[in-house]
Amino acid sequence: MESTTVLIAGAGPSGLVLGALLARMNIKVVILEKDQEVCEDPRGIVVNGDAVRISYQVGIGEGLTKKIGHHVIILRYIHTTDIGALNFHRGSFRQRPFMIFDLMTDWAEHAVSQNITQFQPNYEREIRELLPSFSNCELRTGCEVVSREEEDGIMTVGYVTSTGERKTIQTRWLVGADGKRGVVRKKFLEPEGIKQVDGVWPYVGTWVAINLQVDLPTPEKHPEFPLWKFGYTPEQVHEEFWPKGFHFCNDSQRPAVSGRFGPKGARFWRHEYYITPEEESDDALERFWKQFSPWMAIPGEKFSSKLKGVSVEYPRDCIHVLRCRPFKFATKVVNRWYNRNTMLIGDAAHVFPPFGGQGIATGIRDAQALSWRLAMMSHLNVSPQVQTKLLSGWSQERRHAWEAATLSTKLNGSIVNLTSFWWGLVYRTCMRILWWLPGVAKWRTRRAFRDKLVYDESKCPDGFFLQSAGGGRKIAQIWCRSPDDERPVLSDEAILRDLSHLSLLVLVKRPADFDPLAVRAVLKEVNLPEVLISAQDVSYLDISADRGSTPRSKSSFVYYPCSSEELDSHSVARLQGYNRNAIQERLHSSTRYVLLRPDFFIHSVARDVGELRQNLKSVHNYFSDAKLETVQ
Repeated sequence: MESTTVLIAGAGPSGLVLGALLARMNIKVVILEKDQEVCEDPRGIVVNGDAVRISYQVGIGEGLTKKIGHHVIILRYIHTTDIGALNFHRGSFRQRPFMIFDLMTDWAEHAVSQNITQFQPNYEREIRELLPSFSNCELRTGCEVVSREEEDGIMTVGYVTSTGERKTIQTRWLVGADGKRGVVRKKFLEPEGIKQVDGVWPYVGTWVAINLQVDLPTPEKHPEFPLWKFGYTPEQVHEEFWPKGFHFCNDSQRPAVSGRFGPKGARFWRHEYYITPEEESDDALERFWKQFSPWMAIPGEKFSSKLKGVSVEYPRDCIHVLRCRPFKFATKVVNRWYNRNTMLIGDAAHVFPPFGGQGIATGIRDAQALSWRLAMMSHLNVSPQVQTKLLSGWSQERRHAWEAATLSTKLNGSIVNLTSFWWGLVYRTCMRILWWLPGVAKWRTRRAFRDKLVYDESKCPDGFFLQSAGGGRKIAQIWCRSPDDERPVLSDEAILRDLSHLSLLVLVKRPADFDPLAVRAVLKEVNLPEVLISAQDVSYLDISADRGSTPRSKSSFVYYPCSSEELDSHSVARLQGYNRNAIQERLHSSTRYVLLRPDFFIHSVARDVGELRQNLKSVHNYFSDAKLETVQ
């Protein structure tokens, strides 16, 4: 019978990311997708936070963040653009916002765009096109999973092809990435007590989701349009009527979320608005136009005093509705993320309402956090106890991260859904005052969008980190360069070279800190398997005042941070607020060694070789029930 190490059900963003990452870790993986073609409906439209960093690990990051005239110049792209700003309005986006969050600055210190709108079908297509380059990863479309039998840790999964042929495949791990109605949870795990339940913010509401594609009006097709005689071009007209950024519109009767998405030139627009249960049977399209048509009319005096008393409307024949239907949104998460060798990620594990763009991003994070654990368990002969510990730690960390994402979503939702006129008036007035004060907007934006997620041992007792040794938070990302290479690279690429291993970063503050012999001696003494960490996983970041004084050897990986001026000289366009010192500034000044997980999280930090030895021994103890033998 055919066999694979990991079988993934579902080829949405989370399933594809997991498959690509496992393939990079030399794990045999098969992805089964029920549909034969990519769904062309752009469901999720935002990738944010470290999900963009993860896209770089997958191999599509440069494409995801390409800009025309901005950022790194590259050869291919996936139709994305920066959100730019989150705007909060009373009523419609025609009203002056009372609060604006500028998202163009590198608040989270990732060195790459952190809030981008994307065209989901192309995001999925890009990963699909990448998968054939891996000999150990196969995507099979038109294949629907129908059965699962498990015995002695091995599962036999049955699936039906598009031609109706019944096939089976054996796998060690089965991952459900097949959505909130997918068969893995609904058919296999719900009978075993796993289901989606309310979490830290129980929310249920029905919203109508509309995708629009907007054409440009032209003097030839719309000769009576009044702005031509005032010198407006078609592009300028579009900019006036379809404002940049994303817009949260508070209306006590009809809250809405609205904004651009997709490629810069495609002019896609997403609009979502709330409806009551009594309105669910109404004509969604008719109700949309009733709400949205006034938003497409601007008083003429805004353009010229000669148009006073005239309402200028965007031509209706230039607005095409691609999708308009109600969706019942909820905030739910599974009460357990796995059962034995079957796991859930993405919408199969959790769902979000439309206030924070967290759905796709959280699923991508699920996949990354699971991928290296699956790789370690596959490369090592681990015991059932270690397997349980690793998967429990994964599920605890993911639940903690899901709660953080949910609370972020709740903040946006609570503002847009304010129903009290007086409380809303007080809130909006306070925000206008705060945003008027110098520096407050910057302070609040940094506070809202900095990298806040930190794991702690009280909520994640089985988590793979040492809180007492500075572990549990993400390391920043910078641009860096090897002295032997002119090309600046992102530090994730430079330092996390093997995504199935731990990595050790040594901060070199003076030449004596370059100690490859001492590091190799500690690694040899602790005797961790090389599939966990080896001398090839050690990197040195030269942060000394006299850069270049660090001694080097051919077998050592030495890098130094790139300054803004250096990036400019190499035509690498950087984000606003780029900080070359971001890595060391997140750490205590005494930190010398940083033990890193492949998902950017710090396992532990050490001041000297003695503390490093203890931290490495804790890794050994975490796997203490394992034979710590490499699977041949």
